[in-house]
Amino acid sequence: MNKKKNNVNDLLAAIKRQPTIPTPEKVDPVIIPAAQPKTAEPTKRDNPKKPAAAKKSEARKRGKPVQFWMHDDDRKLVRELSAWLAGQGVRPSDSMVIRAALRIAKTGGAFLEAYWQAAKLDGRIKRNGD
Repeated sequence: MNKKKNNVNDLLAAIKRQPTIPTPEKVDPVIIPAAQPKTAEPTKRDNPKKPAAAKKSEARKRGKPVQFWMHDDDRKLVRELSAWLAGQGVRPSDSMVIRAALRIAKTGGAFLEAYWQAAKLDGRIKRNGD
């Protein structure tokens, strides 16, 4: 310990500075804020519980990881939509492009036709007549 103090003093002497260690007598009382009584801050126990409906709506806002298997044509469509959005000044992820496409999708004949086209390409479905 004594060696450390000598090293510090030697270094300070080398740069011609004196150590400035504040002592209680030298500390200006204006600099130190006066001790103020703490106000009671609310804790988790003090907060009333949220209604069950509010908890469910918060849970819906959180996403869950989902994995999609897409063919090259599907990826090409996602890239095309991403490129269009880039032209609009937006730089979305593939996930955001798919989510946006799902939000504008409407049921009907066009959607059913698109489903059947995708089902034909799906290798997981066994077809007896093909």
